[in-house]
Amino acid sequence: MKKLYLLFLPFLALCSCGANKRDPSKTLINFFGWGSAEEKAVFNAMIAKFKEIHPEYDVHYESSSSELYMNALLTKRQSDTMPDVFYMPDTNFIEWANSRNNVMMNLTPFIEASKTFSTDNVWFEGLNAYRFDAANKRLGTGDLYALPKDVGPIALTYNKTNALKKGITISSETSPNGYGYDANTKTVYQSTPMTWAQFIRFCKDTQTGDPKDHDSIVGITHYPLETAYFTAGGDFTDSTRKISTIANDKFAESLQFVADLALKFNVMTAAEDQGGGGQDGYSRFISGLASSSFIDFYKLPEMWRCNFDWDVLPTPVPNQSGSLEKEDDWKDAPRSGCTTQSYLGSVGIAVCKTTGVPQAAYELAEFLTVNQEAQRINYKMGQALPNLKDMAKGEFLTATLDDGKGLNRPLNRQVYIDIAENSKRRPASYTYNDKWSQEMWESANDSLKLYRVFHNDRQYGGHIDVWDWSTKSRINNSFLDSLQGSVQVKLNDYANKYSW
Repeated sequence: MKKLYLLFLPFLALCSCGANKRDPSKTLINFFGWGSAEEKAVFNAMIAKFKEIHPEYDVHYESSSSELYMNALLTKRQSDTMPDVFYMPDTNFIEWANSRNNVMMNLTPFIEASKTFSTDNVWFEGLNAYRFDAANKRLGTGDLYALPKDVGPIALTYNKTNALKKGITISSETSPNGYGYDANTKTVYQSTPMTWAQFIRFCKDTQTGDPKDHDSIVGITHYPLETAYFTAGGDFTDSTRKISTIANDKFAESLQFVADLALKFNVMTAAEDQGGGGQDGYSRFISGLASSSFIDFYKLPEMWRCNFDWDVLPTPVPNQSGSLEKEDDWKDAPRSGCTTQSYLGSVGIAVCKTTGVPQAAYELAEFLTVNQEAQRINYKMGQALPNLKDMAKGEFLTATLDDGKGLNRPLNRQVYIDIAENSKRRPASYTYNDKWSQEMWESANDSLKLYRVFHNDRQYGGHIDVWDWSTKSRINNSFLDSLQGSVQVKLNDYANKYSW
């Protein structure tokens, strides 16, 4: 989603929240979000249930496209038409919370007075994304200024129908040898993470033809760099979230692994070819032309339209030796200290701090995020993993979902639980904005762009490798050192001016 950086824009008037009530006998709550037709259907269903339980309330639900949402919210803020309840993405939260124009109400007093809300039963990262210590300008501690609409786990998804056609056995049993994928028996053990080497073999065993051909079945559509780096034990910034940490071996190896899935191992469409033929990676997967892809949970309603069976797997982890080029590398054990994880892309639900109906607005926000009936609607209709940990670890694992094809996809739902418990949020959600992250990909200095590692042509100053698989060491150190310095400049642009 496109981000806006709104700190310096004026907020000249208070919210007119709760105005223009259509029915004077009921308290009107204005709610503003975004979403596809499927997402709007989910929220309409939850709102209908809310109004059934609370006949004293009415809800006016307005929705924008995700691309235009922050622009629209800014316009509402400037024009004194802020909604009572609204979406707040985790990647925009600090900028809005840290601004003198912050419009989000402190929800902690309402939570403390609630008879039903237990913070211990909500995912840690889901709440932490919206905690803000206003006095010390620190994220992840202090009061809550939004509640998680979701935690947004992104999982490795594979075409089970295609795998079975390729002679792959899918096992729900514990792997007898610790392999996530046994290339000798062609068996996927769904509860055991593959190593990077095993994943490469799995892709080769399940793809058809050349990944460059847009009518072939590619092994993997794309592989998030964040996921590779996190599983290798790295992070893009230090614990203060003010220092760039990408000029190191973990980052170089992770970056090279992702790039070489296309350039060396030939199981992924190369960067310059992705999107060709009118298909992005997700479209290629749902059309049946990819054996795997990383896909957000909220895509389930669209995924249920697929005519093939699919499921999810734990994220692969680096293998112990660091070798990926030999025939038997897949037999190597997972690297010590590396854990399977993906990343979380959360959105919060906030309440306007000058709403005229604070209690009603809070009750809607709480209902949409932690009410059992609402959470049941949410997961059954494929919008989100339950925010309630006991529901996610209980009924969600075996419940019948609204899969129109009757396949109840996915079945291996424990993967989502593990991601929610063990994974970090997307990197930009920890910092004031994502200009530092954009710098890695969109630097004005073409010679420093990460695309040089992903492209095998002369674009951006020519191809460069940053890791040597034969010596298992970082190379071209000056490239990553310079890139880290360029990223640090962007971090300093606001780290020296603001706290978070």
